[in-house]
Amino acid sequence: MKKTKYSIIALSTIVMLYSSGCQKQLDIKPQDSVEQDLAIKTSKDVQGVLVGAYTAAGLRGLYGGRFQSTTDFLADDGDFSYFGTFSEYTELANKALTVNNIFVEGVWDSGYNAINVCNNVLANLNLVDAANKDRVEGEAKFLRGMIYFDLARVFGKAWNDGTPASNPAVPIILTPTTSIPGIQKPSRNTVAEVYAQAIKDLTDAEAKLDTYKTSFANSPDASAVLARIYLTQEKFELAEQEATKVISSGLYSLVPVFKDEFQNYEQATRVFNSSEDVFAIQMSPQSGFNALNEVFASADFAGRGETVINQQHFDRYESGDARADEFYNDGDNYTAKFNNKFGNVIVIRLAEMYLIRSEARSQKTTPNFAGAISDLNVVRNRAGLANTTAASSKQALRAAVENERRVELPFEGFRLFDLKRYKGSTVTTDEDGNVADTFEWNSPKLIFPIPKRERDANPNLTQNEGYQ
Repeated sequence: MKKTKYSIIALSTIVMLYSSGCQKQLDIKPQDSVEQDLAIKTSKDVQGVLVGAYTAAGLRGLYGGRFQSTTDFLADDGDFSYFGTFSEYTELANKALTVNNIFVEGVWDSGYNAINVCNNVLANLNLVDAANKDRVEGEAKFLRGMIYFDLARVFGKAWNDGTPASNPAVPIILTPTTSIPGIQKPSRNTVAEVYAQAIKDLTDAEAKLDTYKTSFANSPDASAVLARIYLTQEKFELAEQEATKVISSGLYSLVPVFKDEFQNYEQATRVFNSSEDVFAIQMSPQSGFNALNEVFASADFAGRGETVINQQHFDRYESGDARADEFYNDGDNYTAKFNNKFGNVIVIRLAEMYLIRSEARSQKTTPNFAGAISDLNVVRNRAGLANTTAASSKQALRAAVENERRVELPFEGFRLFDLKRYKGSTVTTDEDGNVADTFEWNSPKLIFPIPKRERDANPNLTQNEGYQ
């Protein structure tokens, strides 16, 4: 399978870059496998491969930006228009994906590549010294759990669509593939099984990792992803608990001025996490570039200048909302969130945790309306807005949070999943901006196809509805 071969090549490179540097390990003759007794021999080797797992997860095809952009394009209902030459984005915007879409294939490939590296780390924990063993295991399980959750969300039906226990998602692979003869050809696990695996990995990570601020994974990072999962499953009490762990950790605080969360400079440069960043992919001129910059920024800021923000989006902001100023005109209107080519890709930030907790508090069995309103106001007040006028009811506060997410989190990879959670609809438009077609939240057109190349290599992979 070509995908797995890519994982093998990546792992081999990672080991050489981050291992202890023993010359004998570098003198291995080219072959179609990575013999672990030769390549991974010490605690330092395993920790080096763990660094490689972050690199794999941060590739452009996954959390380096394409996971976020592909899902936002698929869900967009006219807030922006794409005038570029990437047919892959055109397919996404038109809700007309093909099984050969390279960007969709890239999400699958990058996801399983990173999972395979994590599996190699976890398979060699016996080599890790006692002082680092919990941390190494926790970080690898954090990455693996987050990736499995996200793969299930794009390649499988939403949790609230039908029966998770029977709906197919993606294969769960927990052991490393290190040779061509060892290639696995698994069938797809169910949505419920993949979510359960993600929760297990993240719960383990939460318990094993420390609570301190770092650019690598820590315990609050795992709590944050668990909060996302439980909100998706409508387990509101658990979502509140996990979001509270992040908010109460004392490690993070909202950046006082909204635009400063997205650290843009006149010249592209390396930046460091802000006080609000819970987890971010670390970018630099040496590690690649922010793929959200490529698709959303204008040419003056190293982007392609092909994604234009429409008036429909600006109409979502209340008068005086500072978030409406995070745009600029360079012949057309663009978001300014990603104007730094080497800016970190923010995967989790604190504002999202307040919005998760607000929604969870308002929707749980015994609602805490005062707490929900307080959390919502934290986000609104930072944007320069007055306190919410939403009534203290489940329906009113859920609608208020939904609206707040559309103006706080746009273009960051949340729209598709919010669309499905709130059971909304999206549209495509013609050249005049008129609605051409409407897609309900559970349309099969809003699910990624299993890439053709993967199905050609593995006949055990069934295809999603509406694709061949």
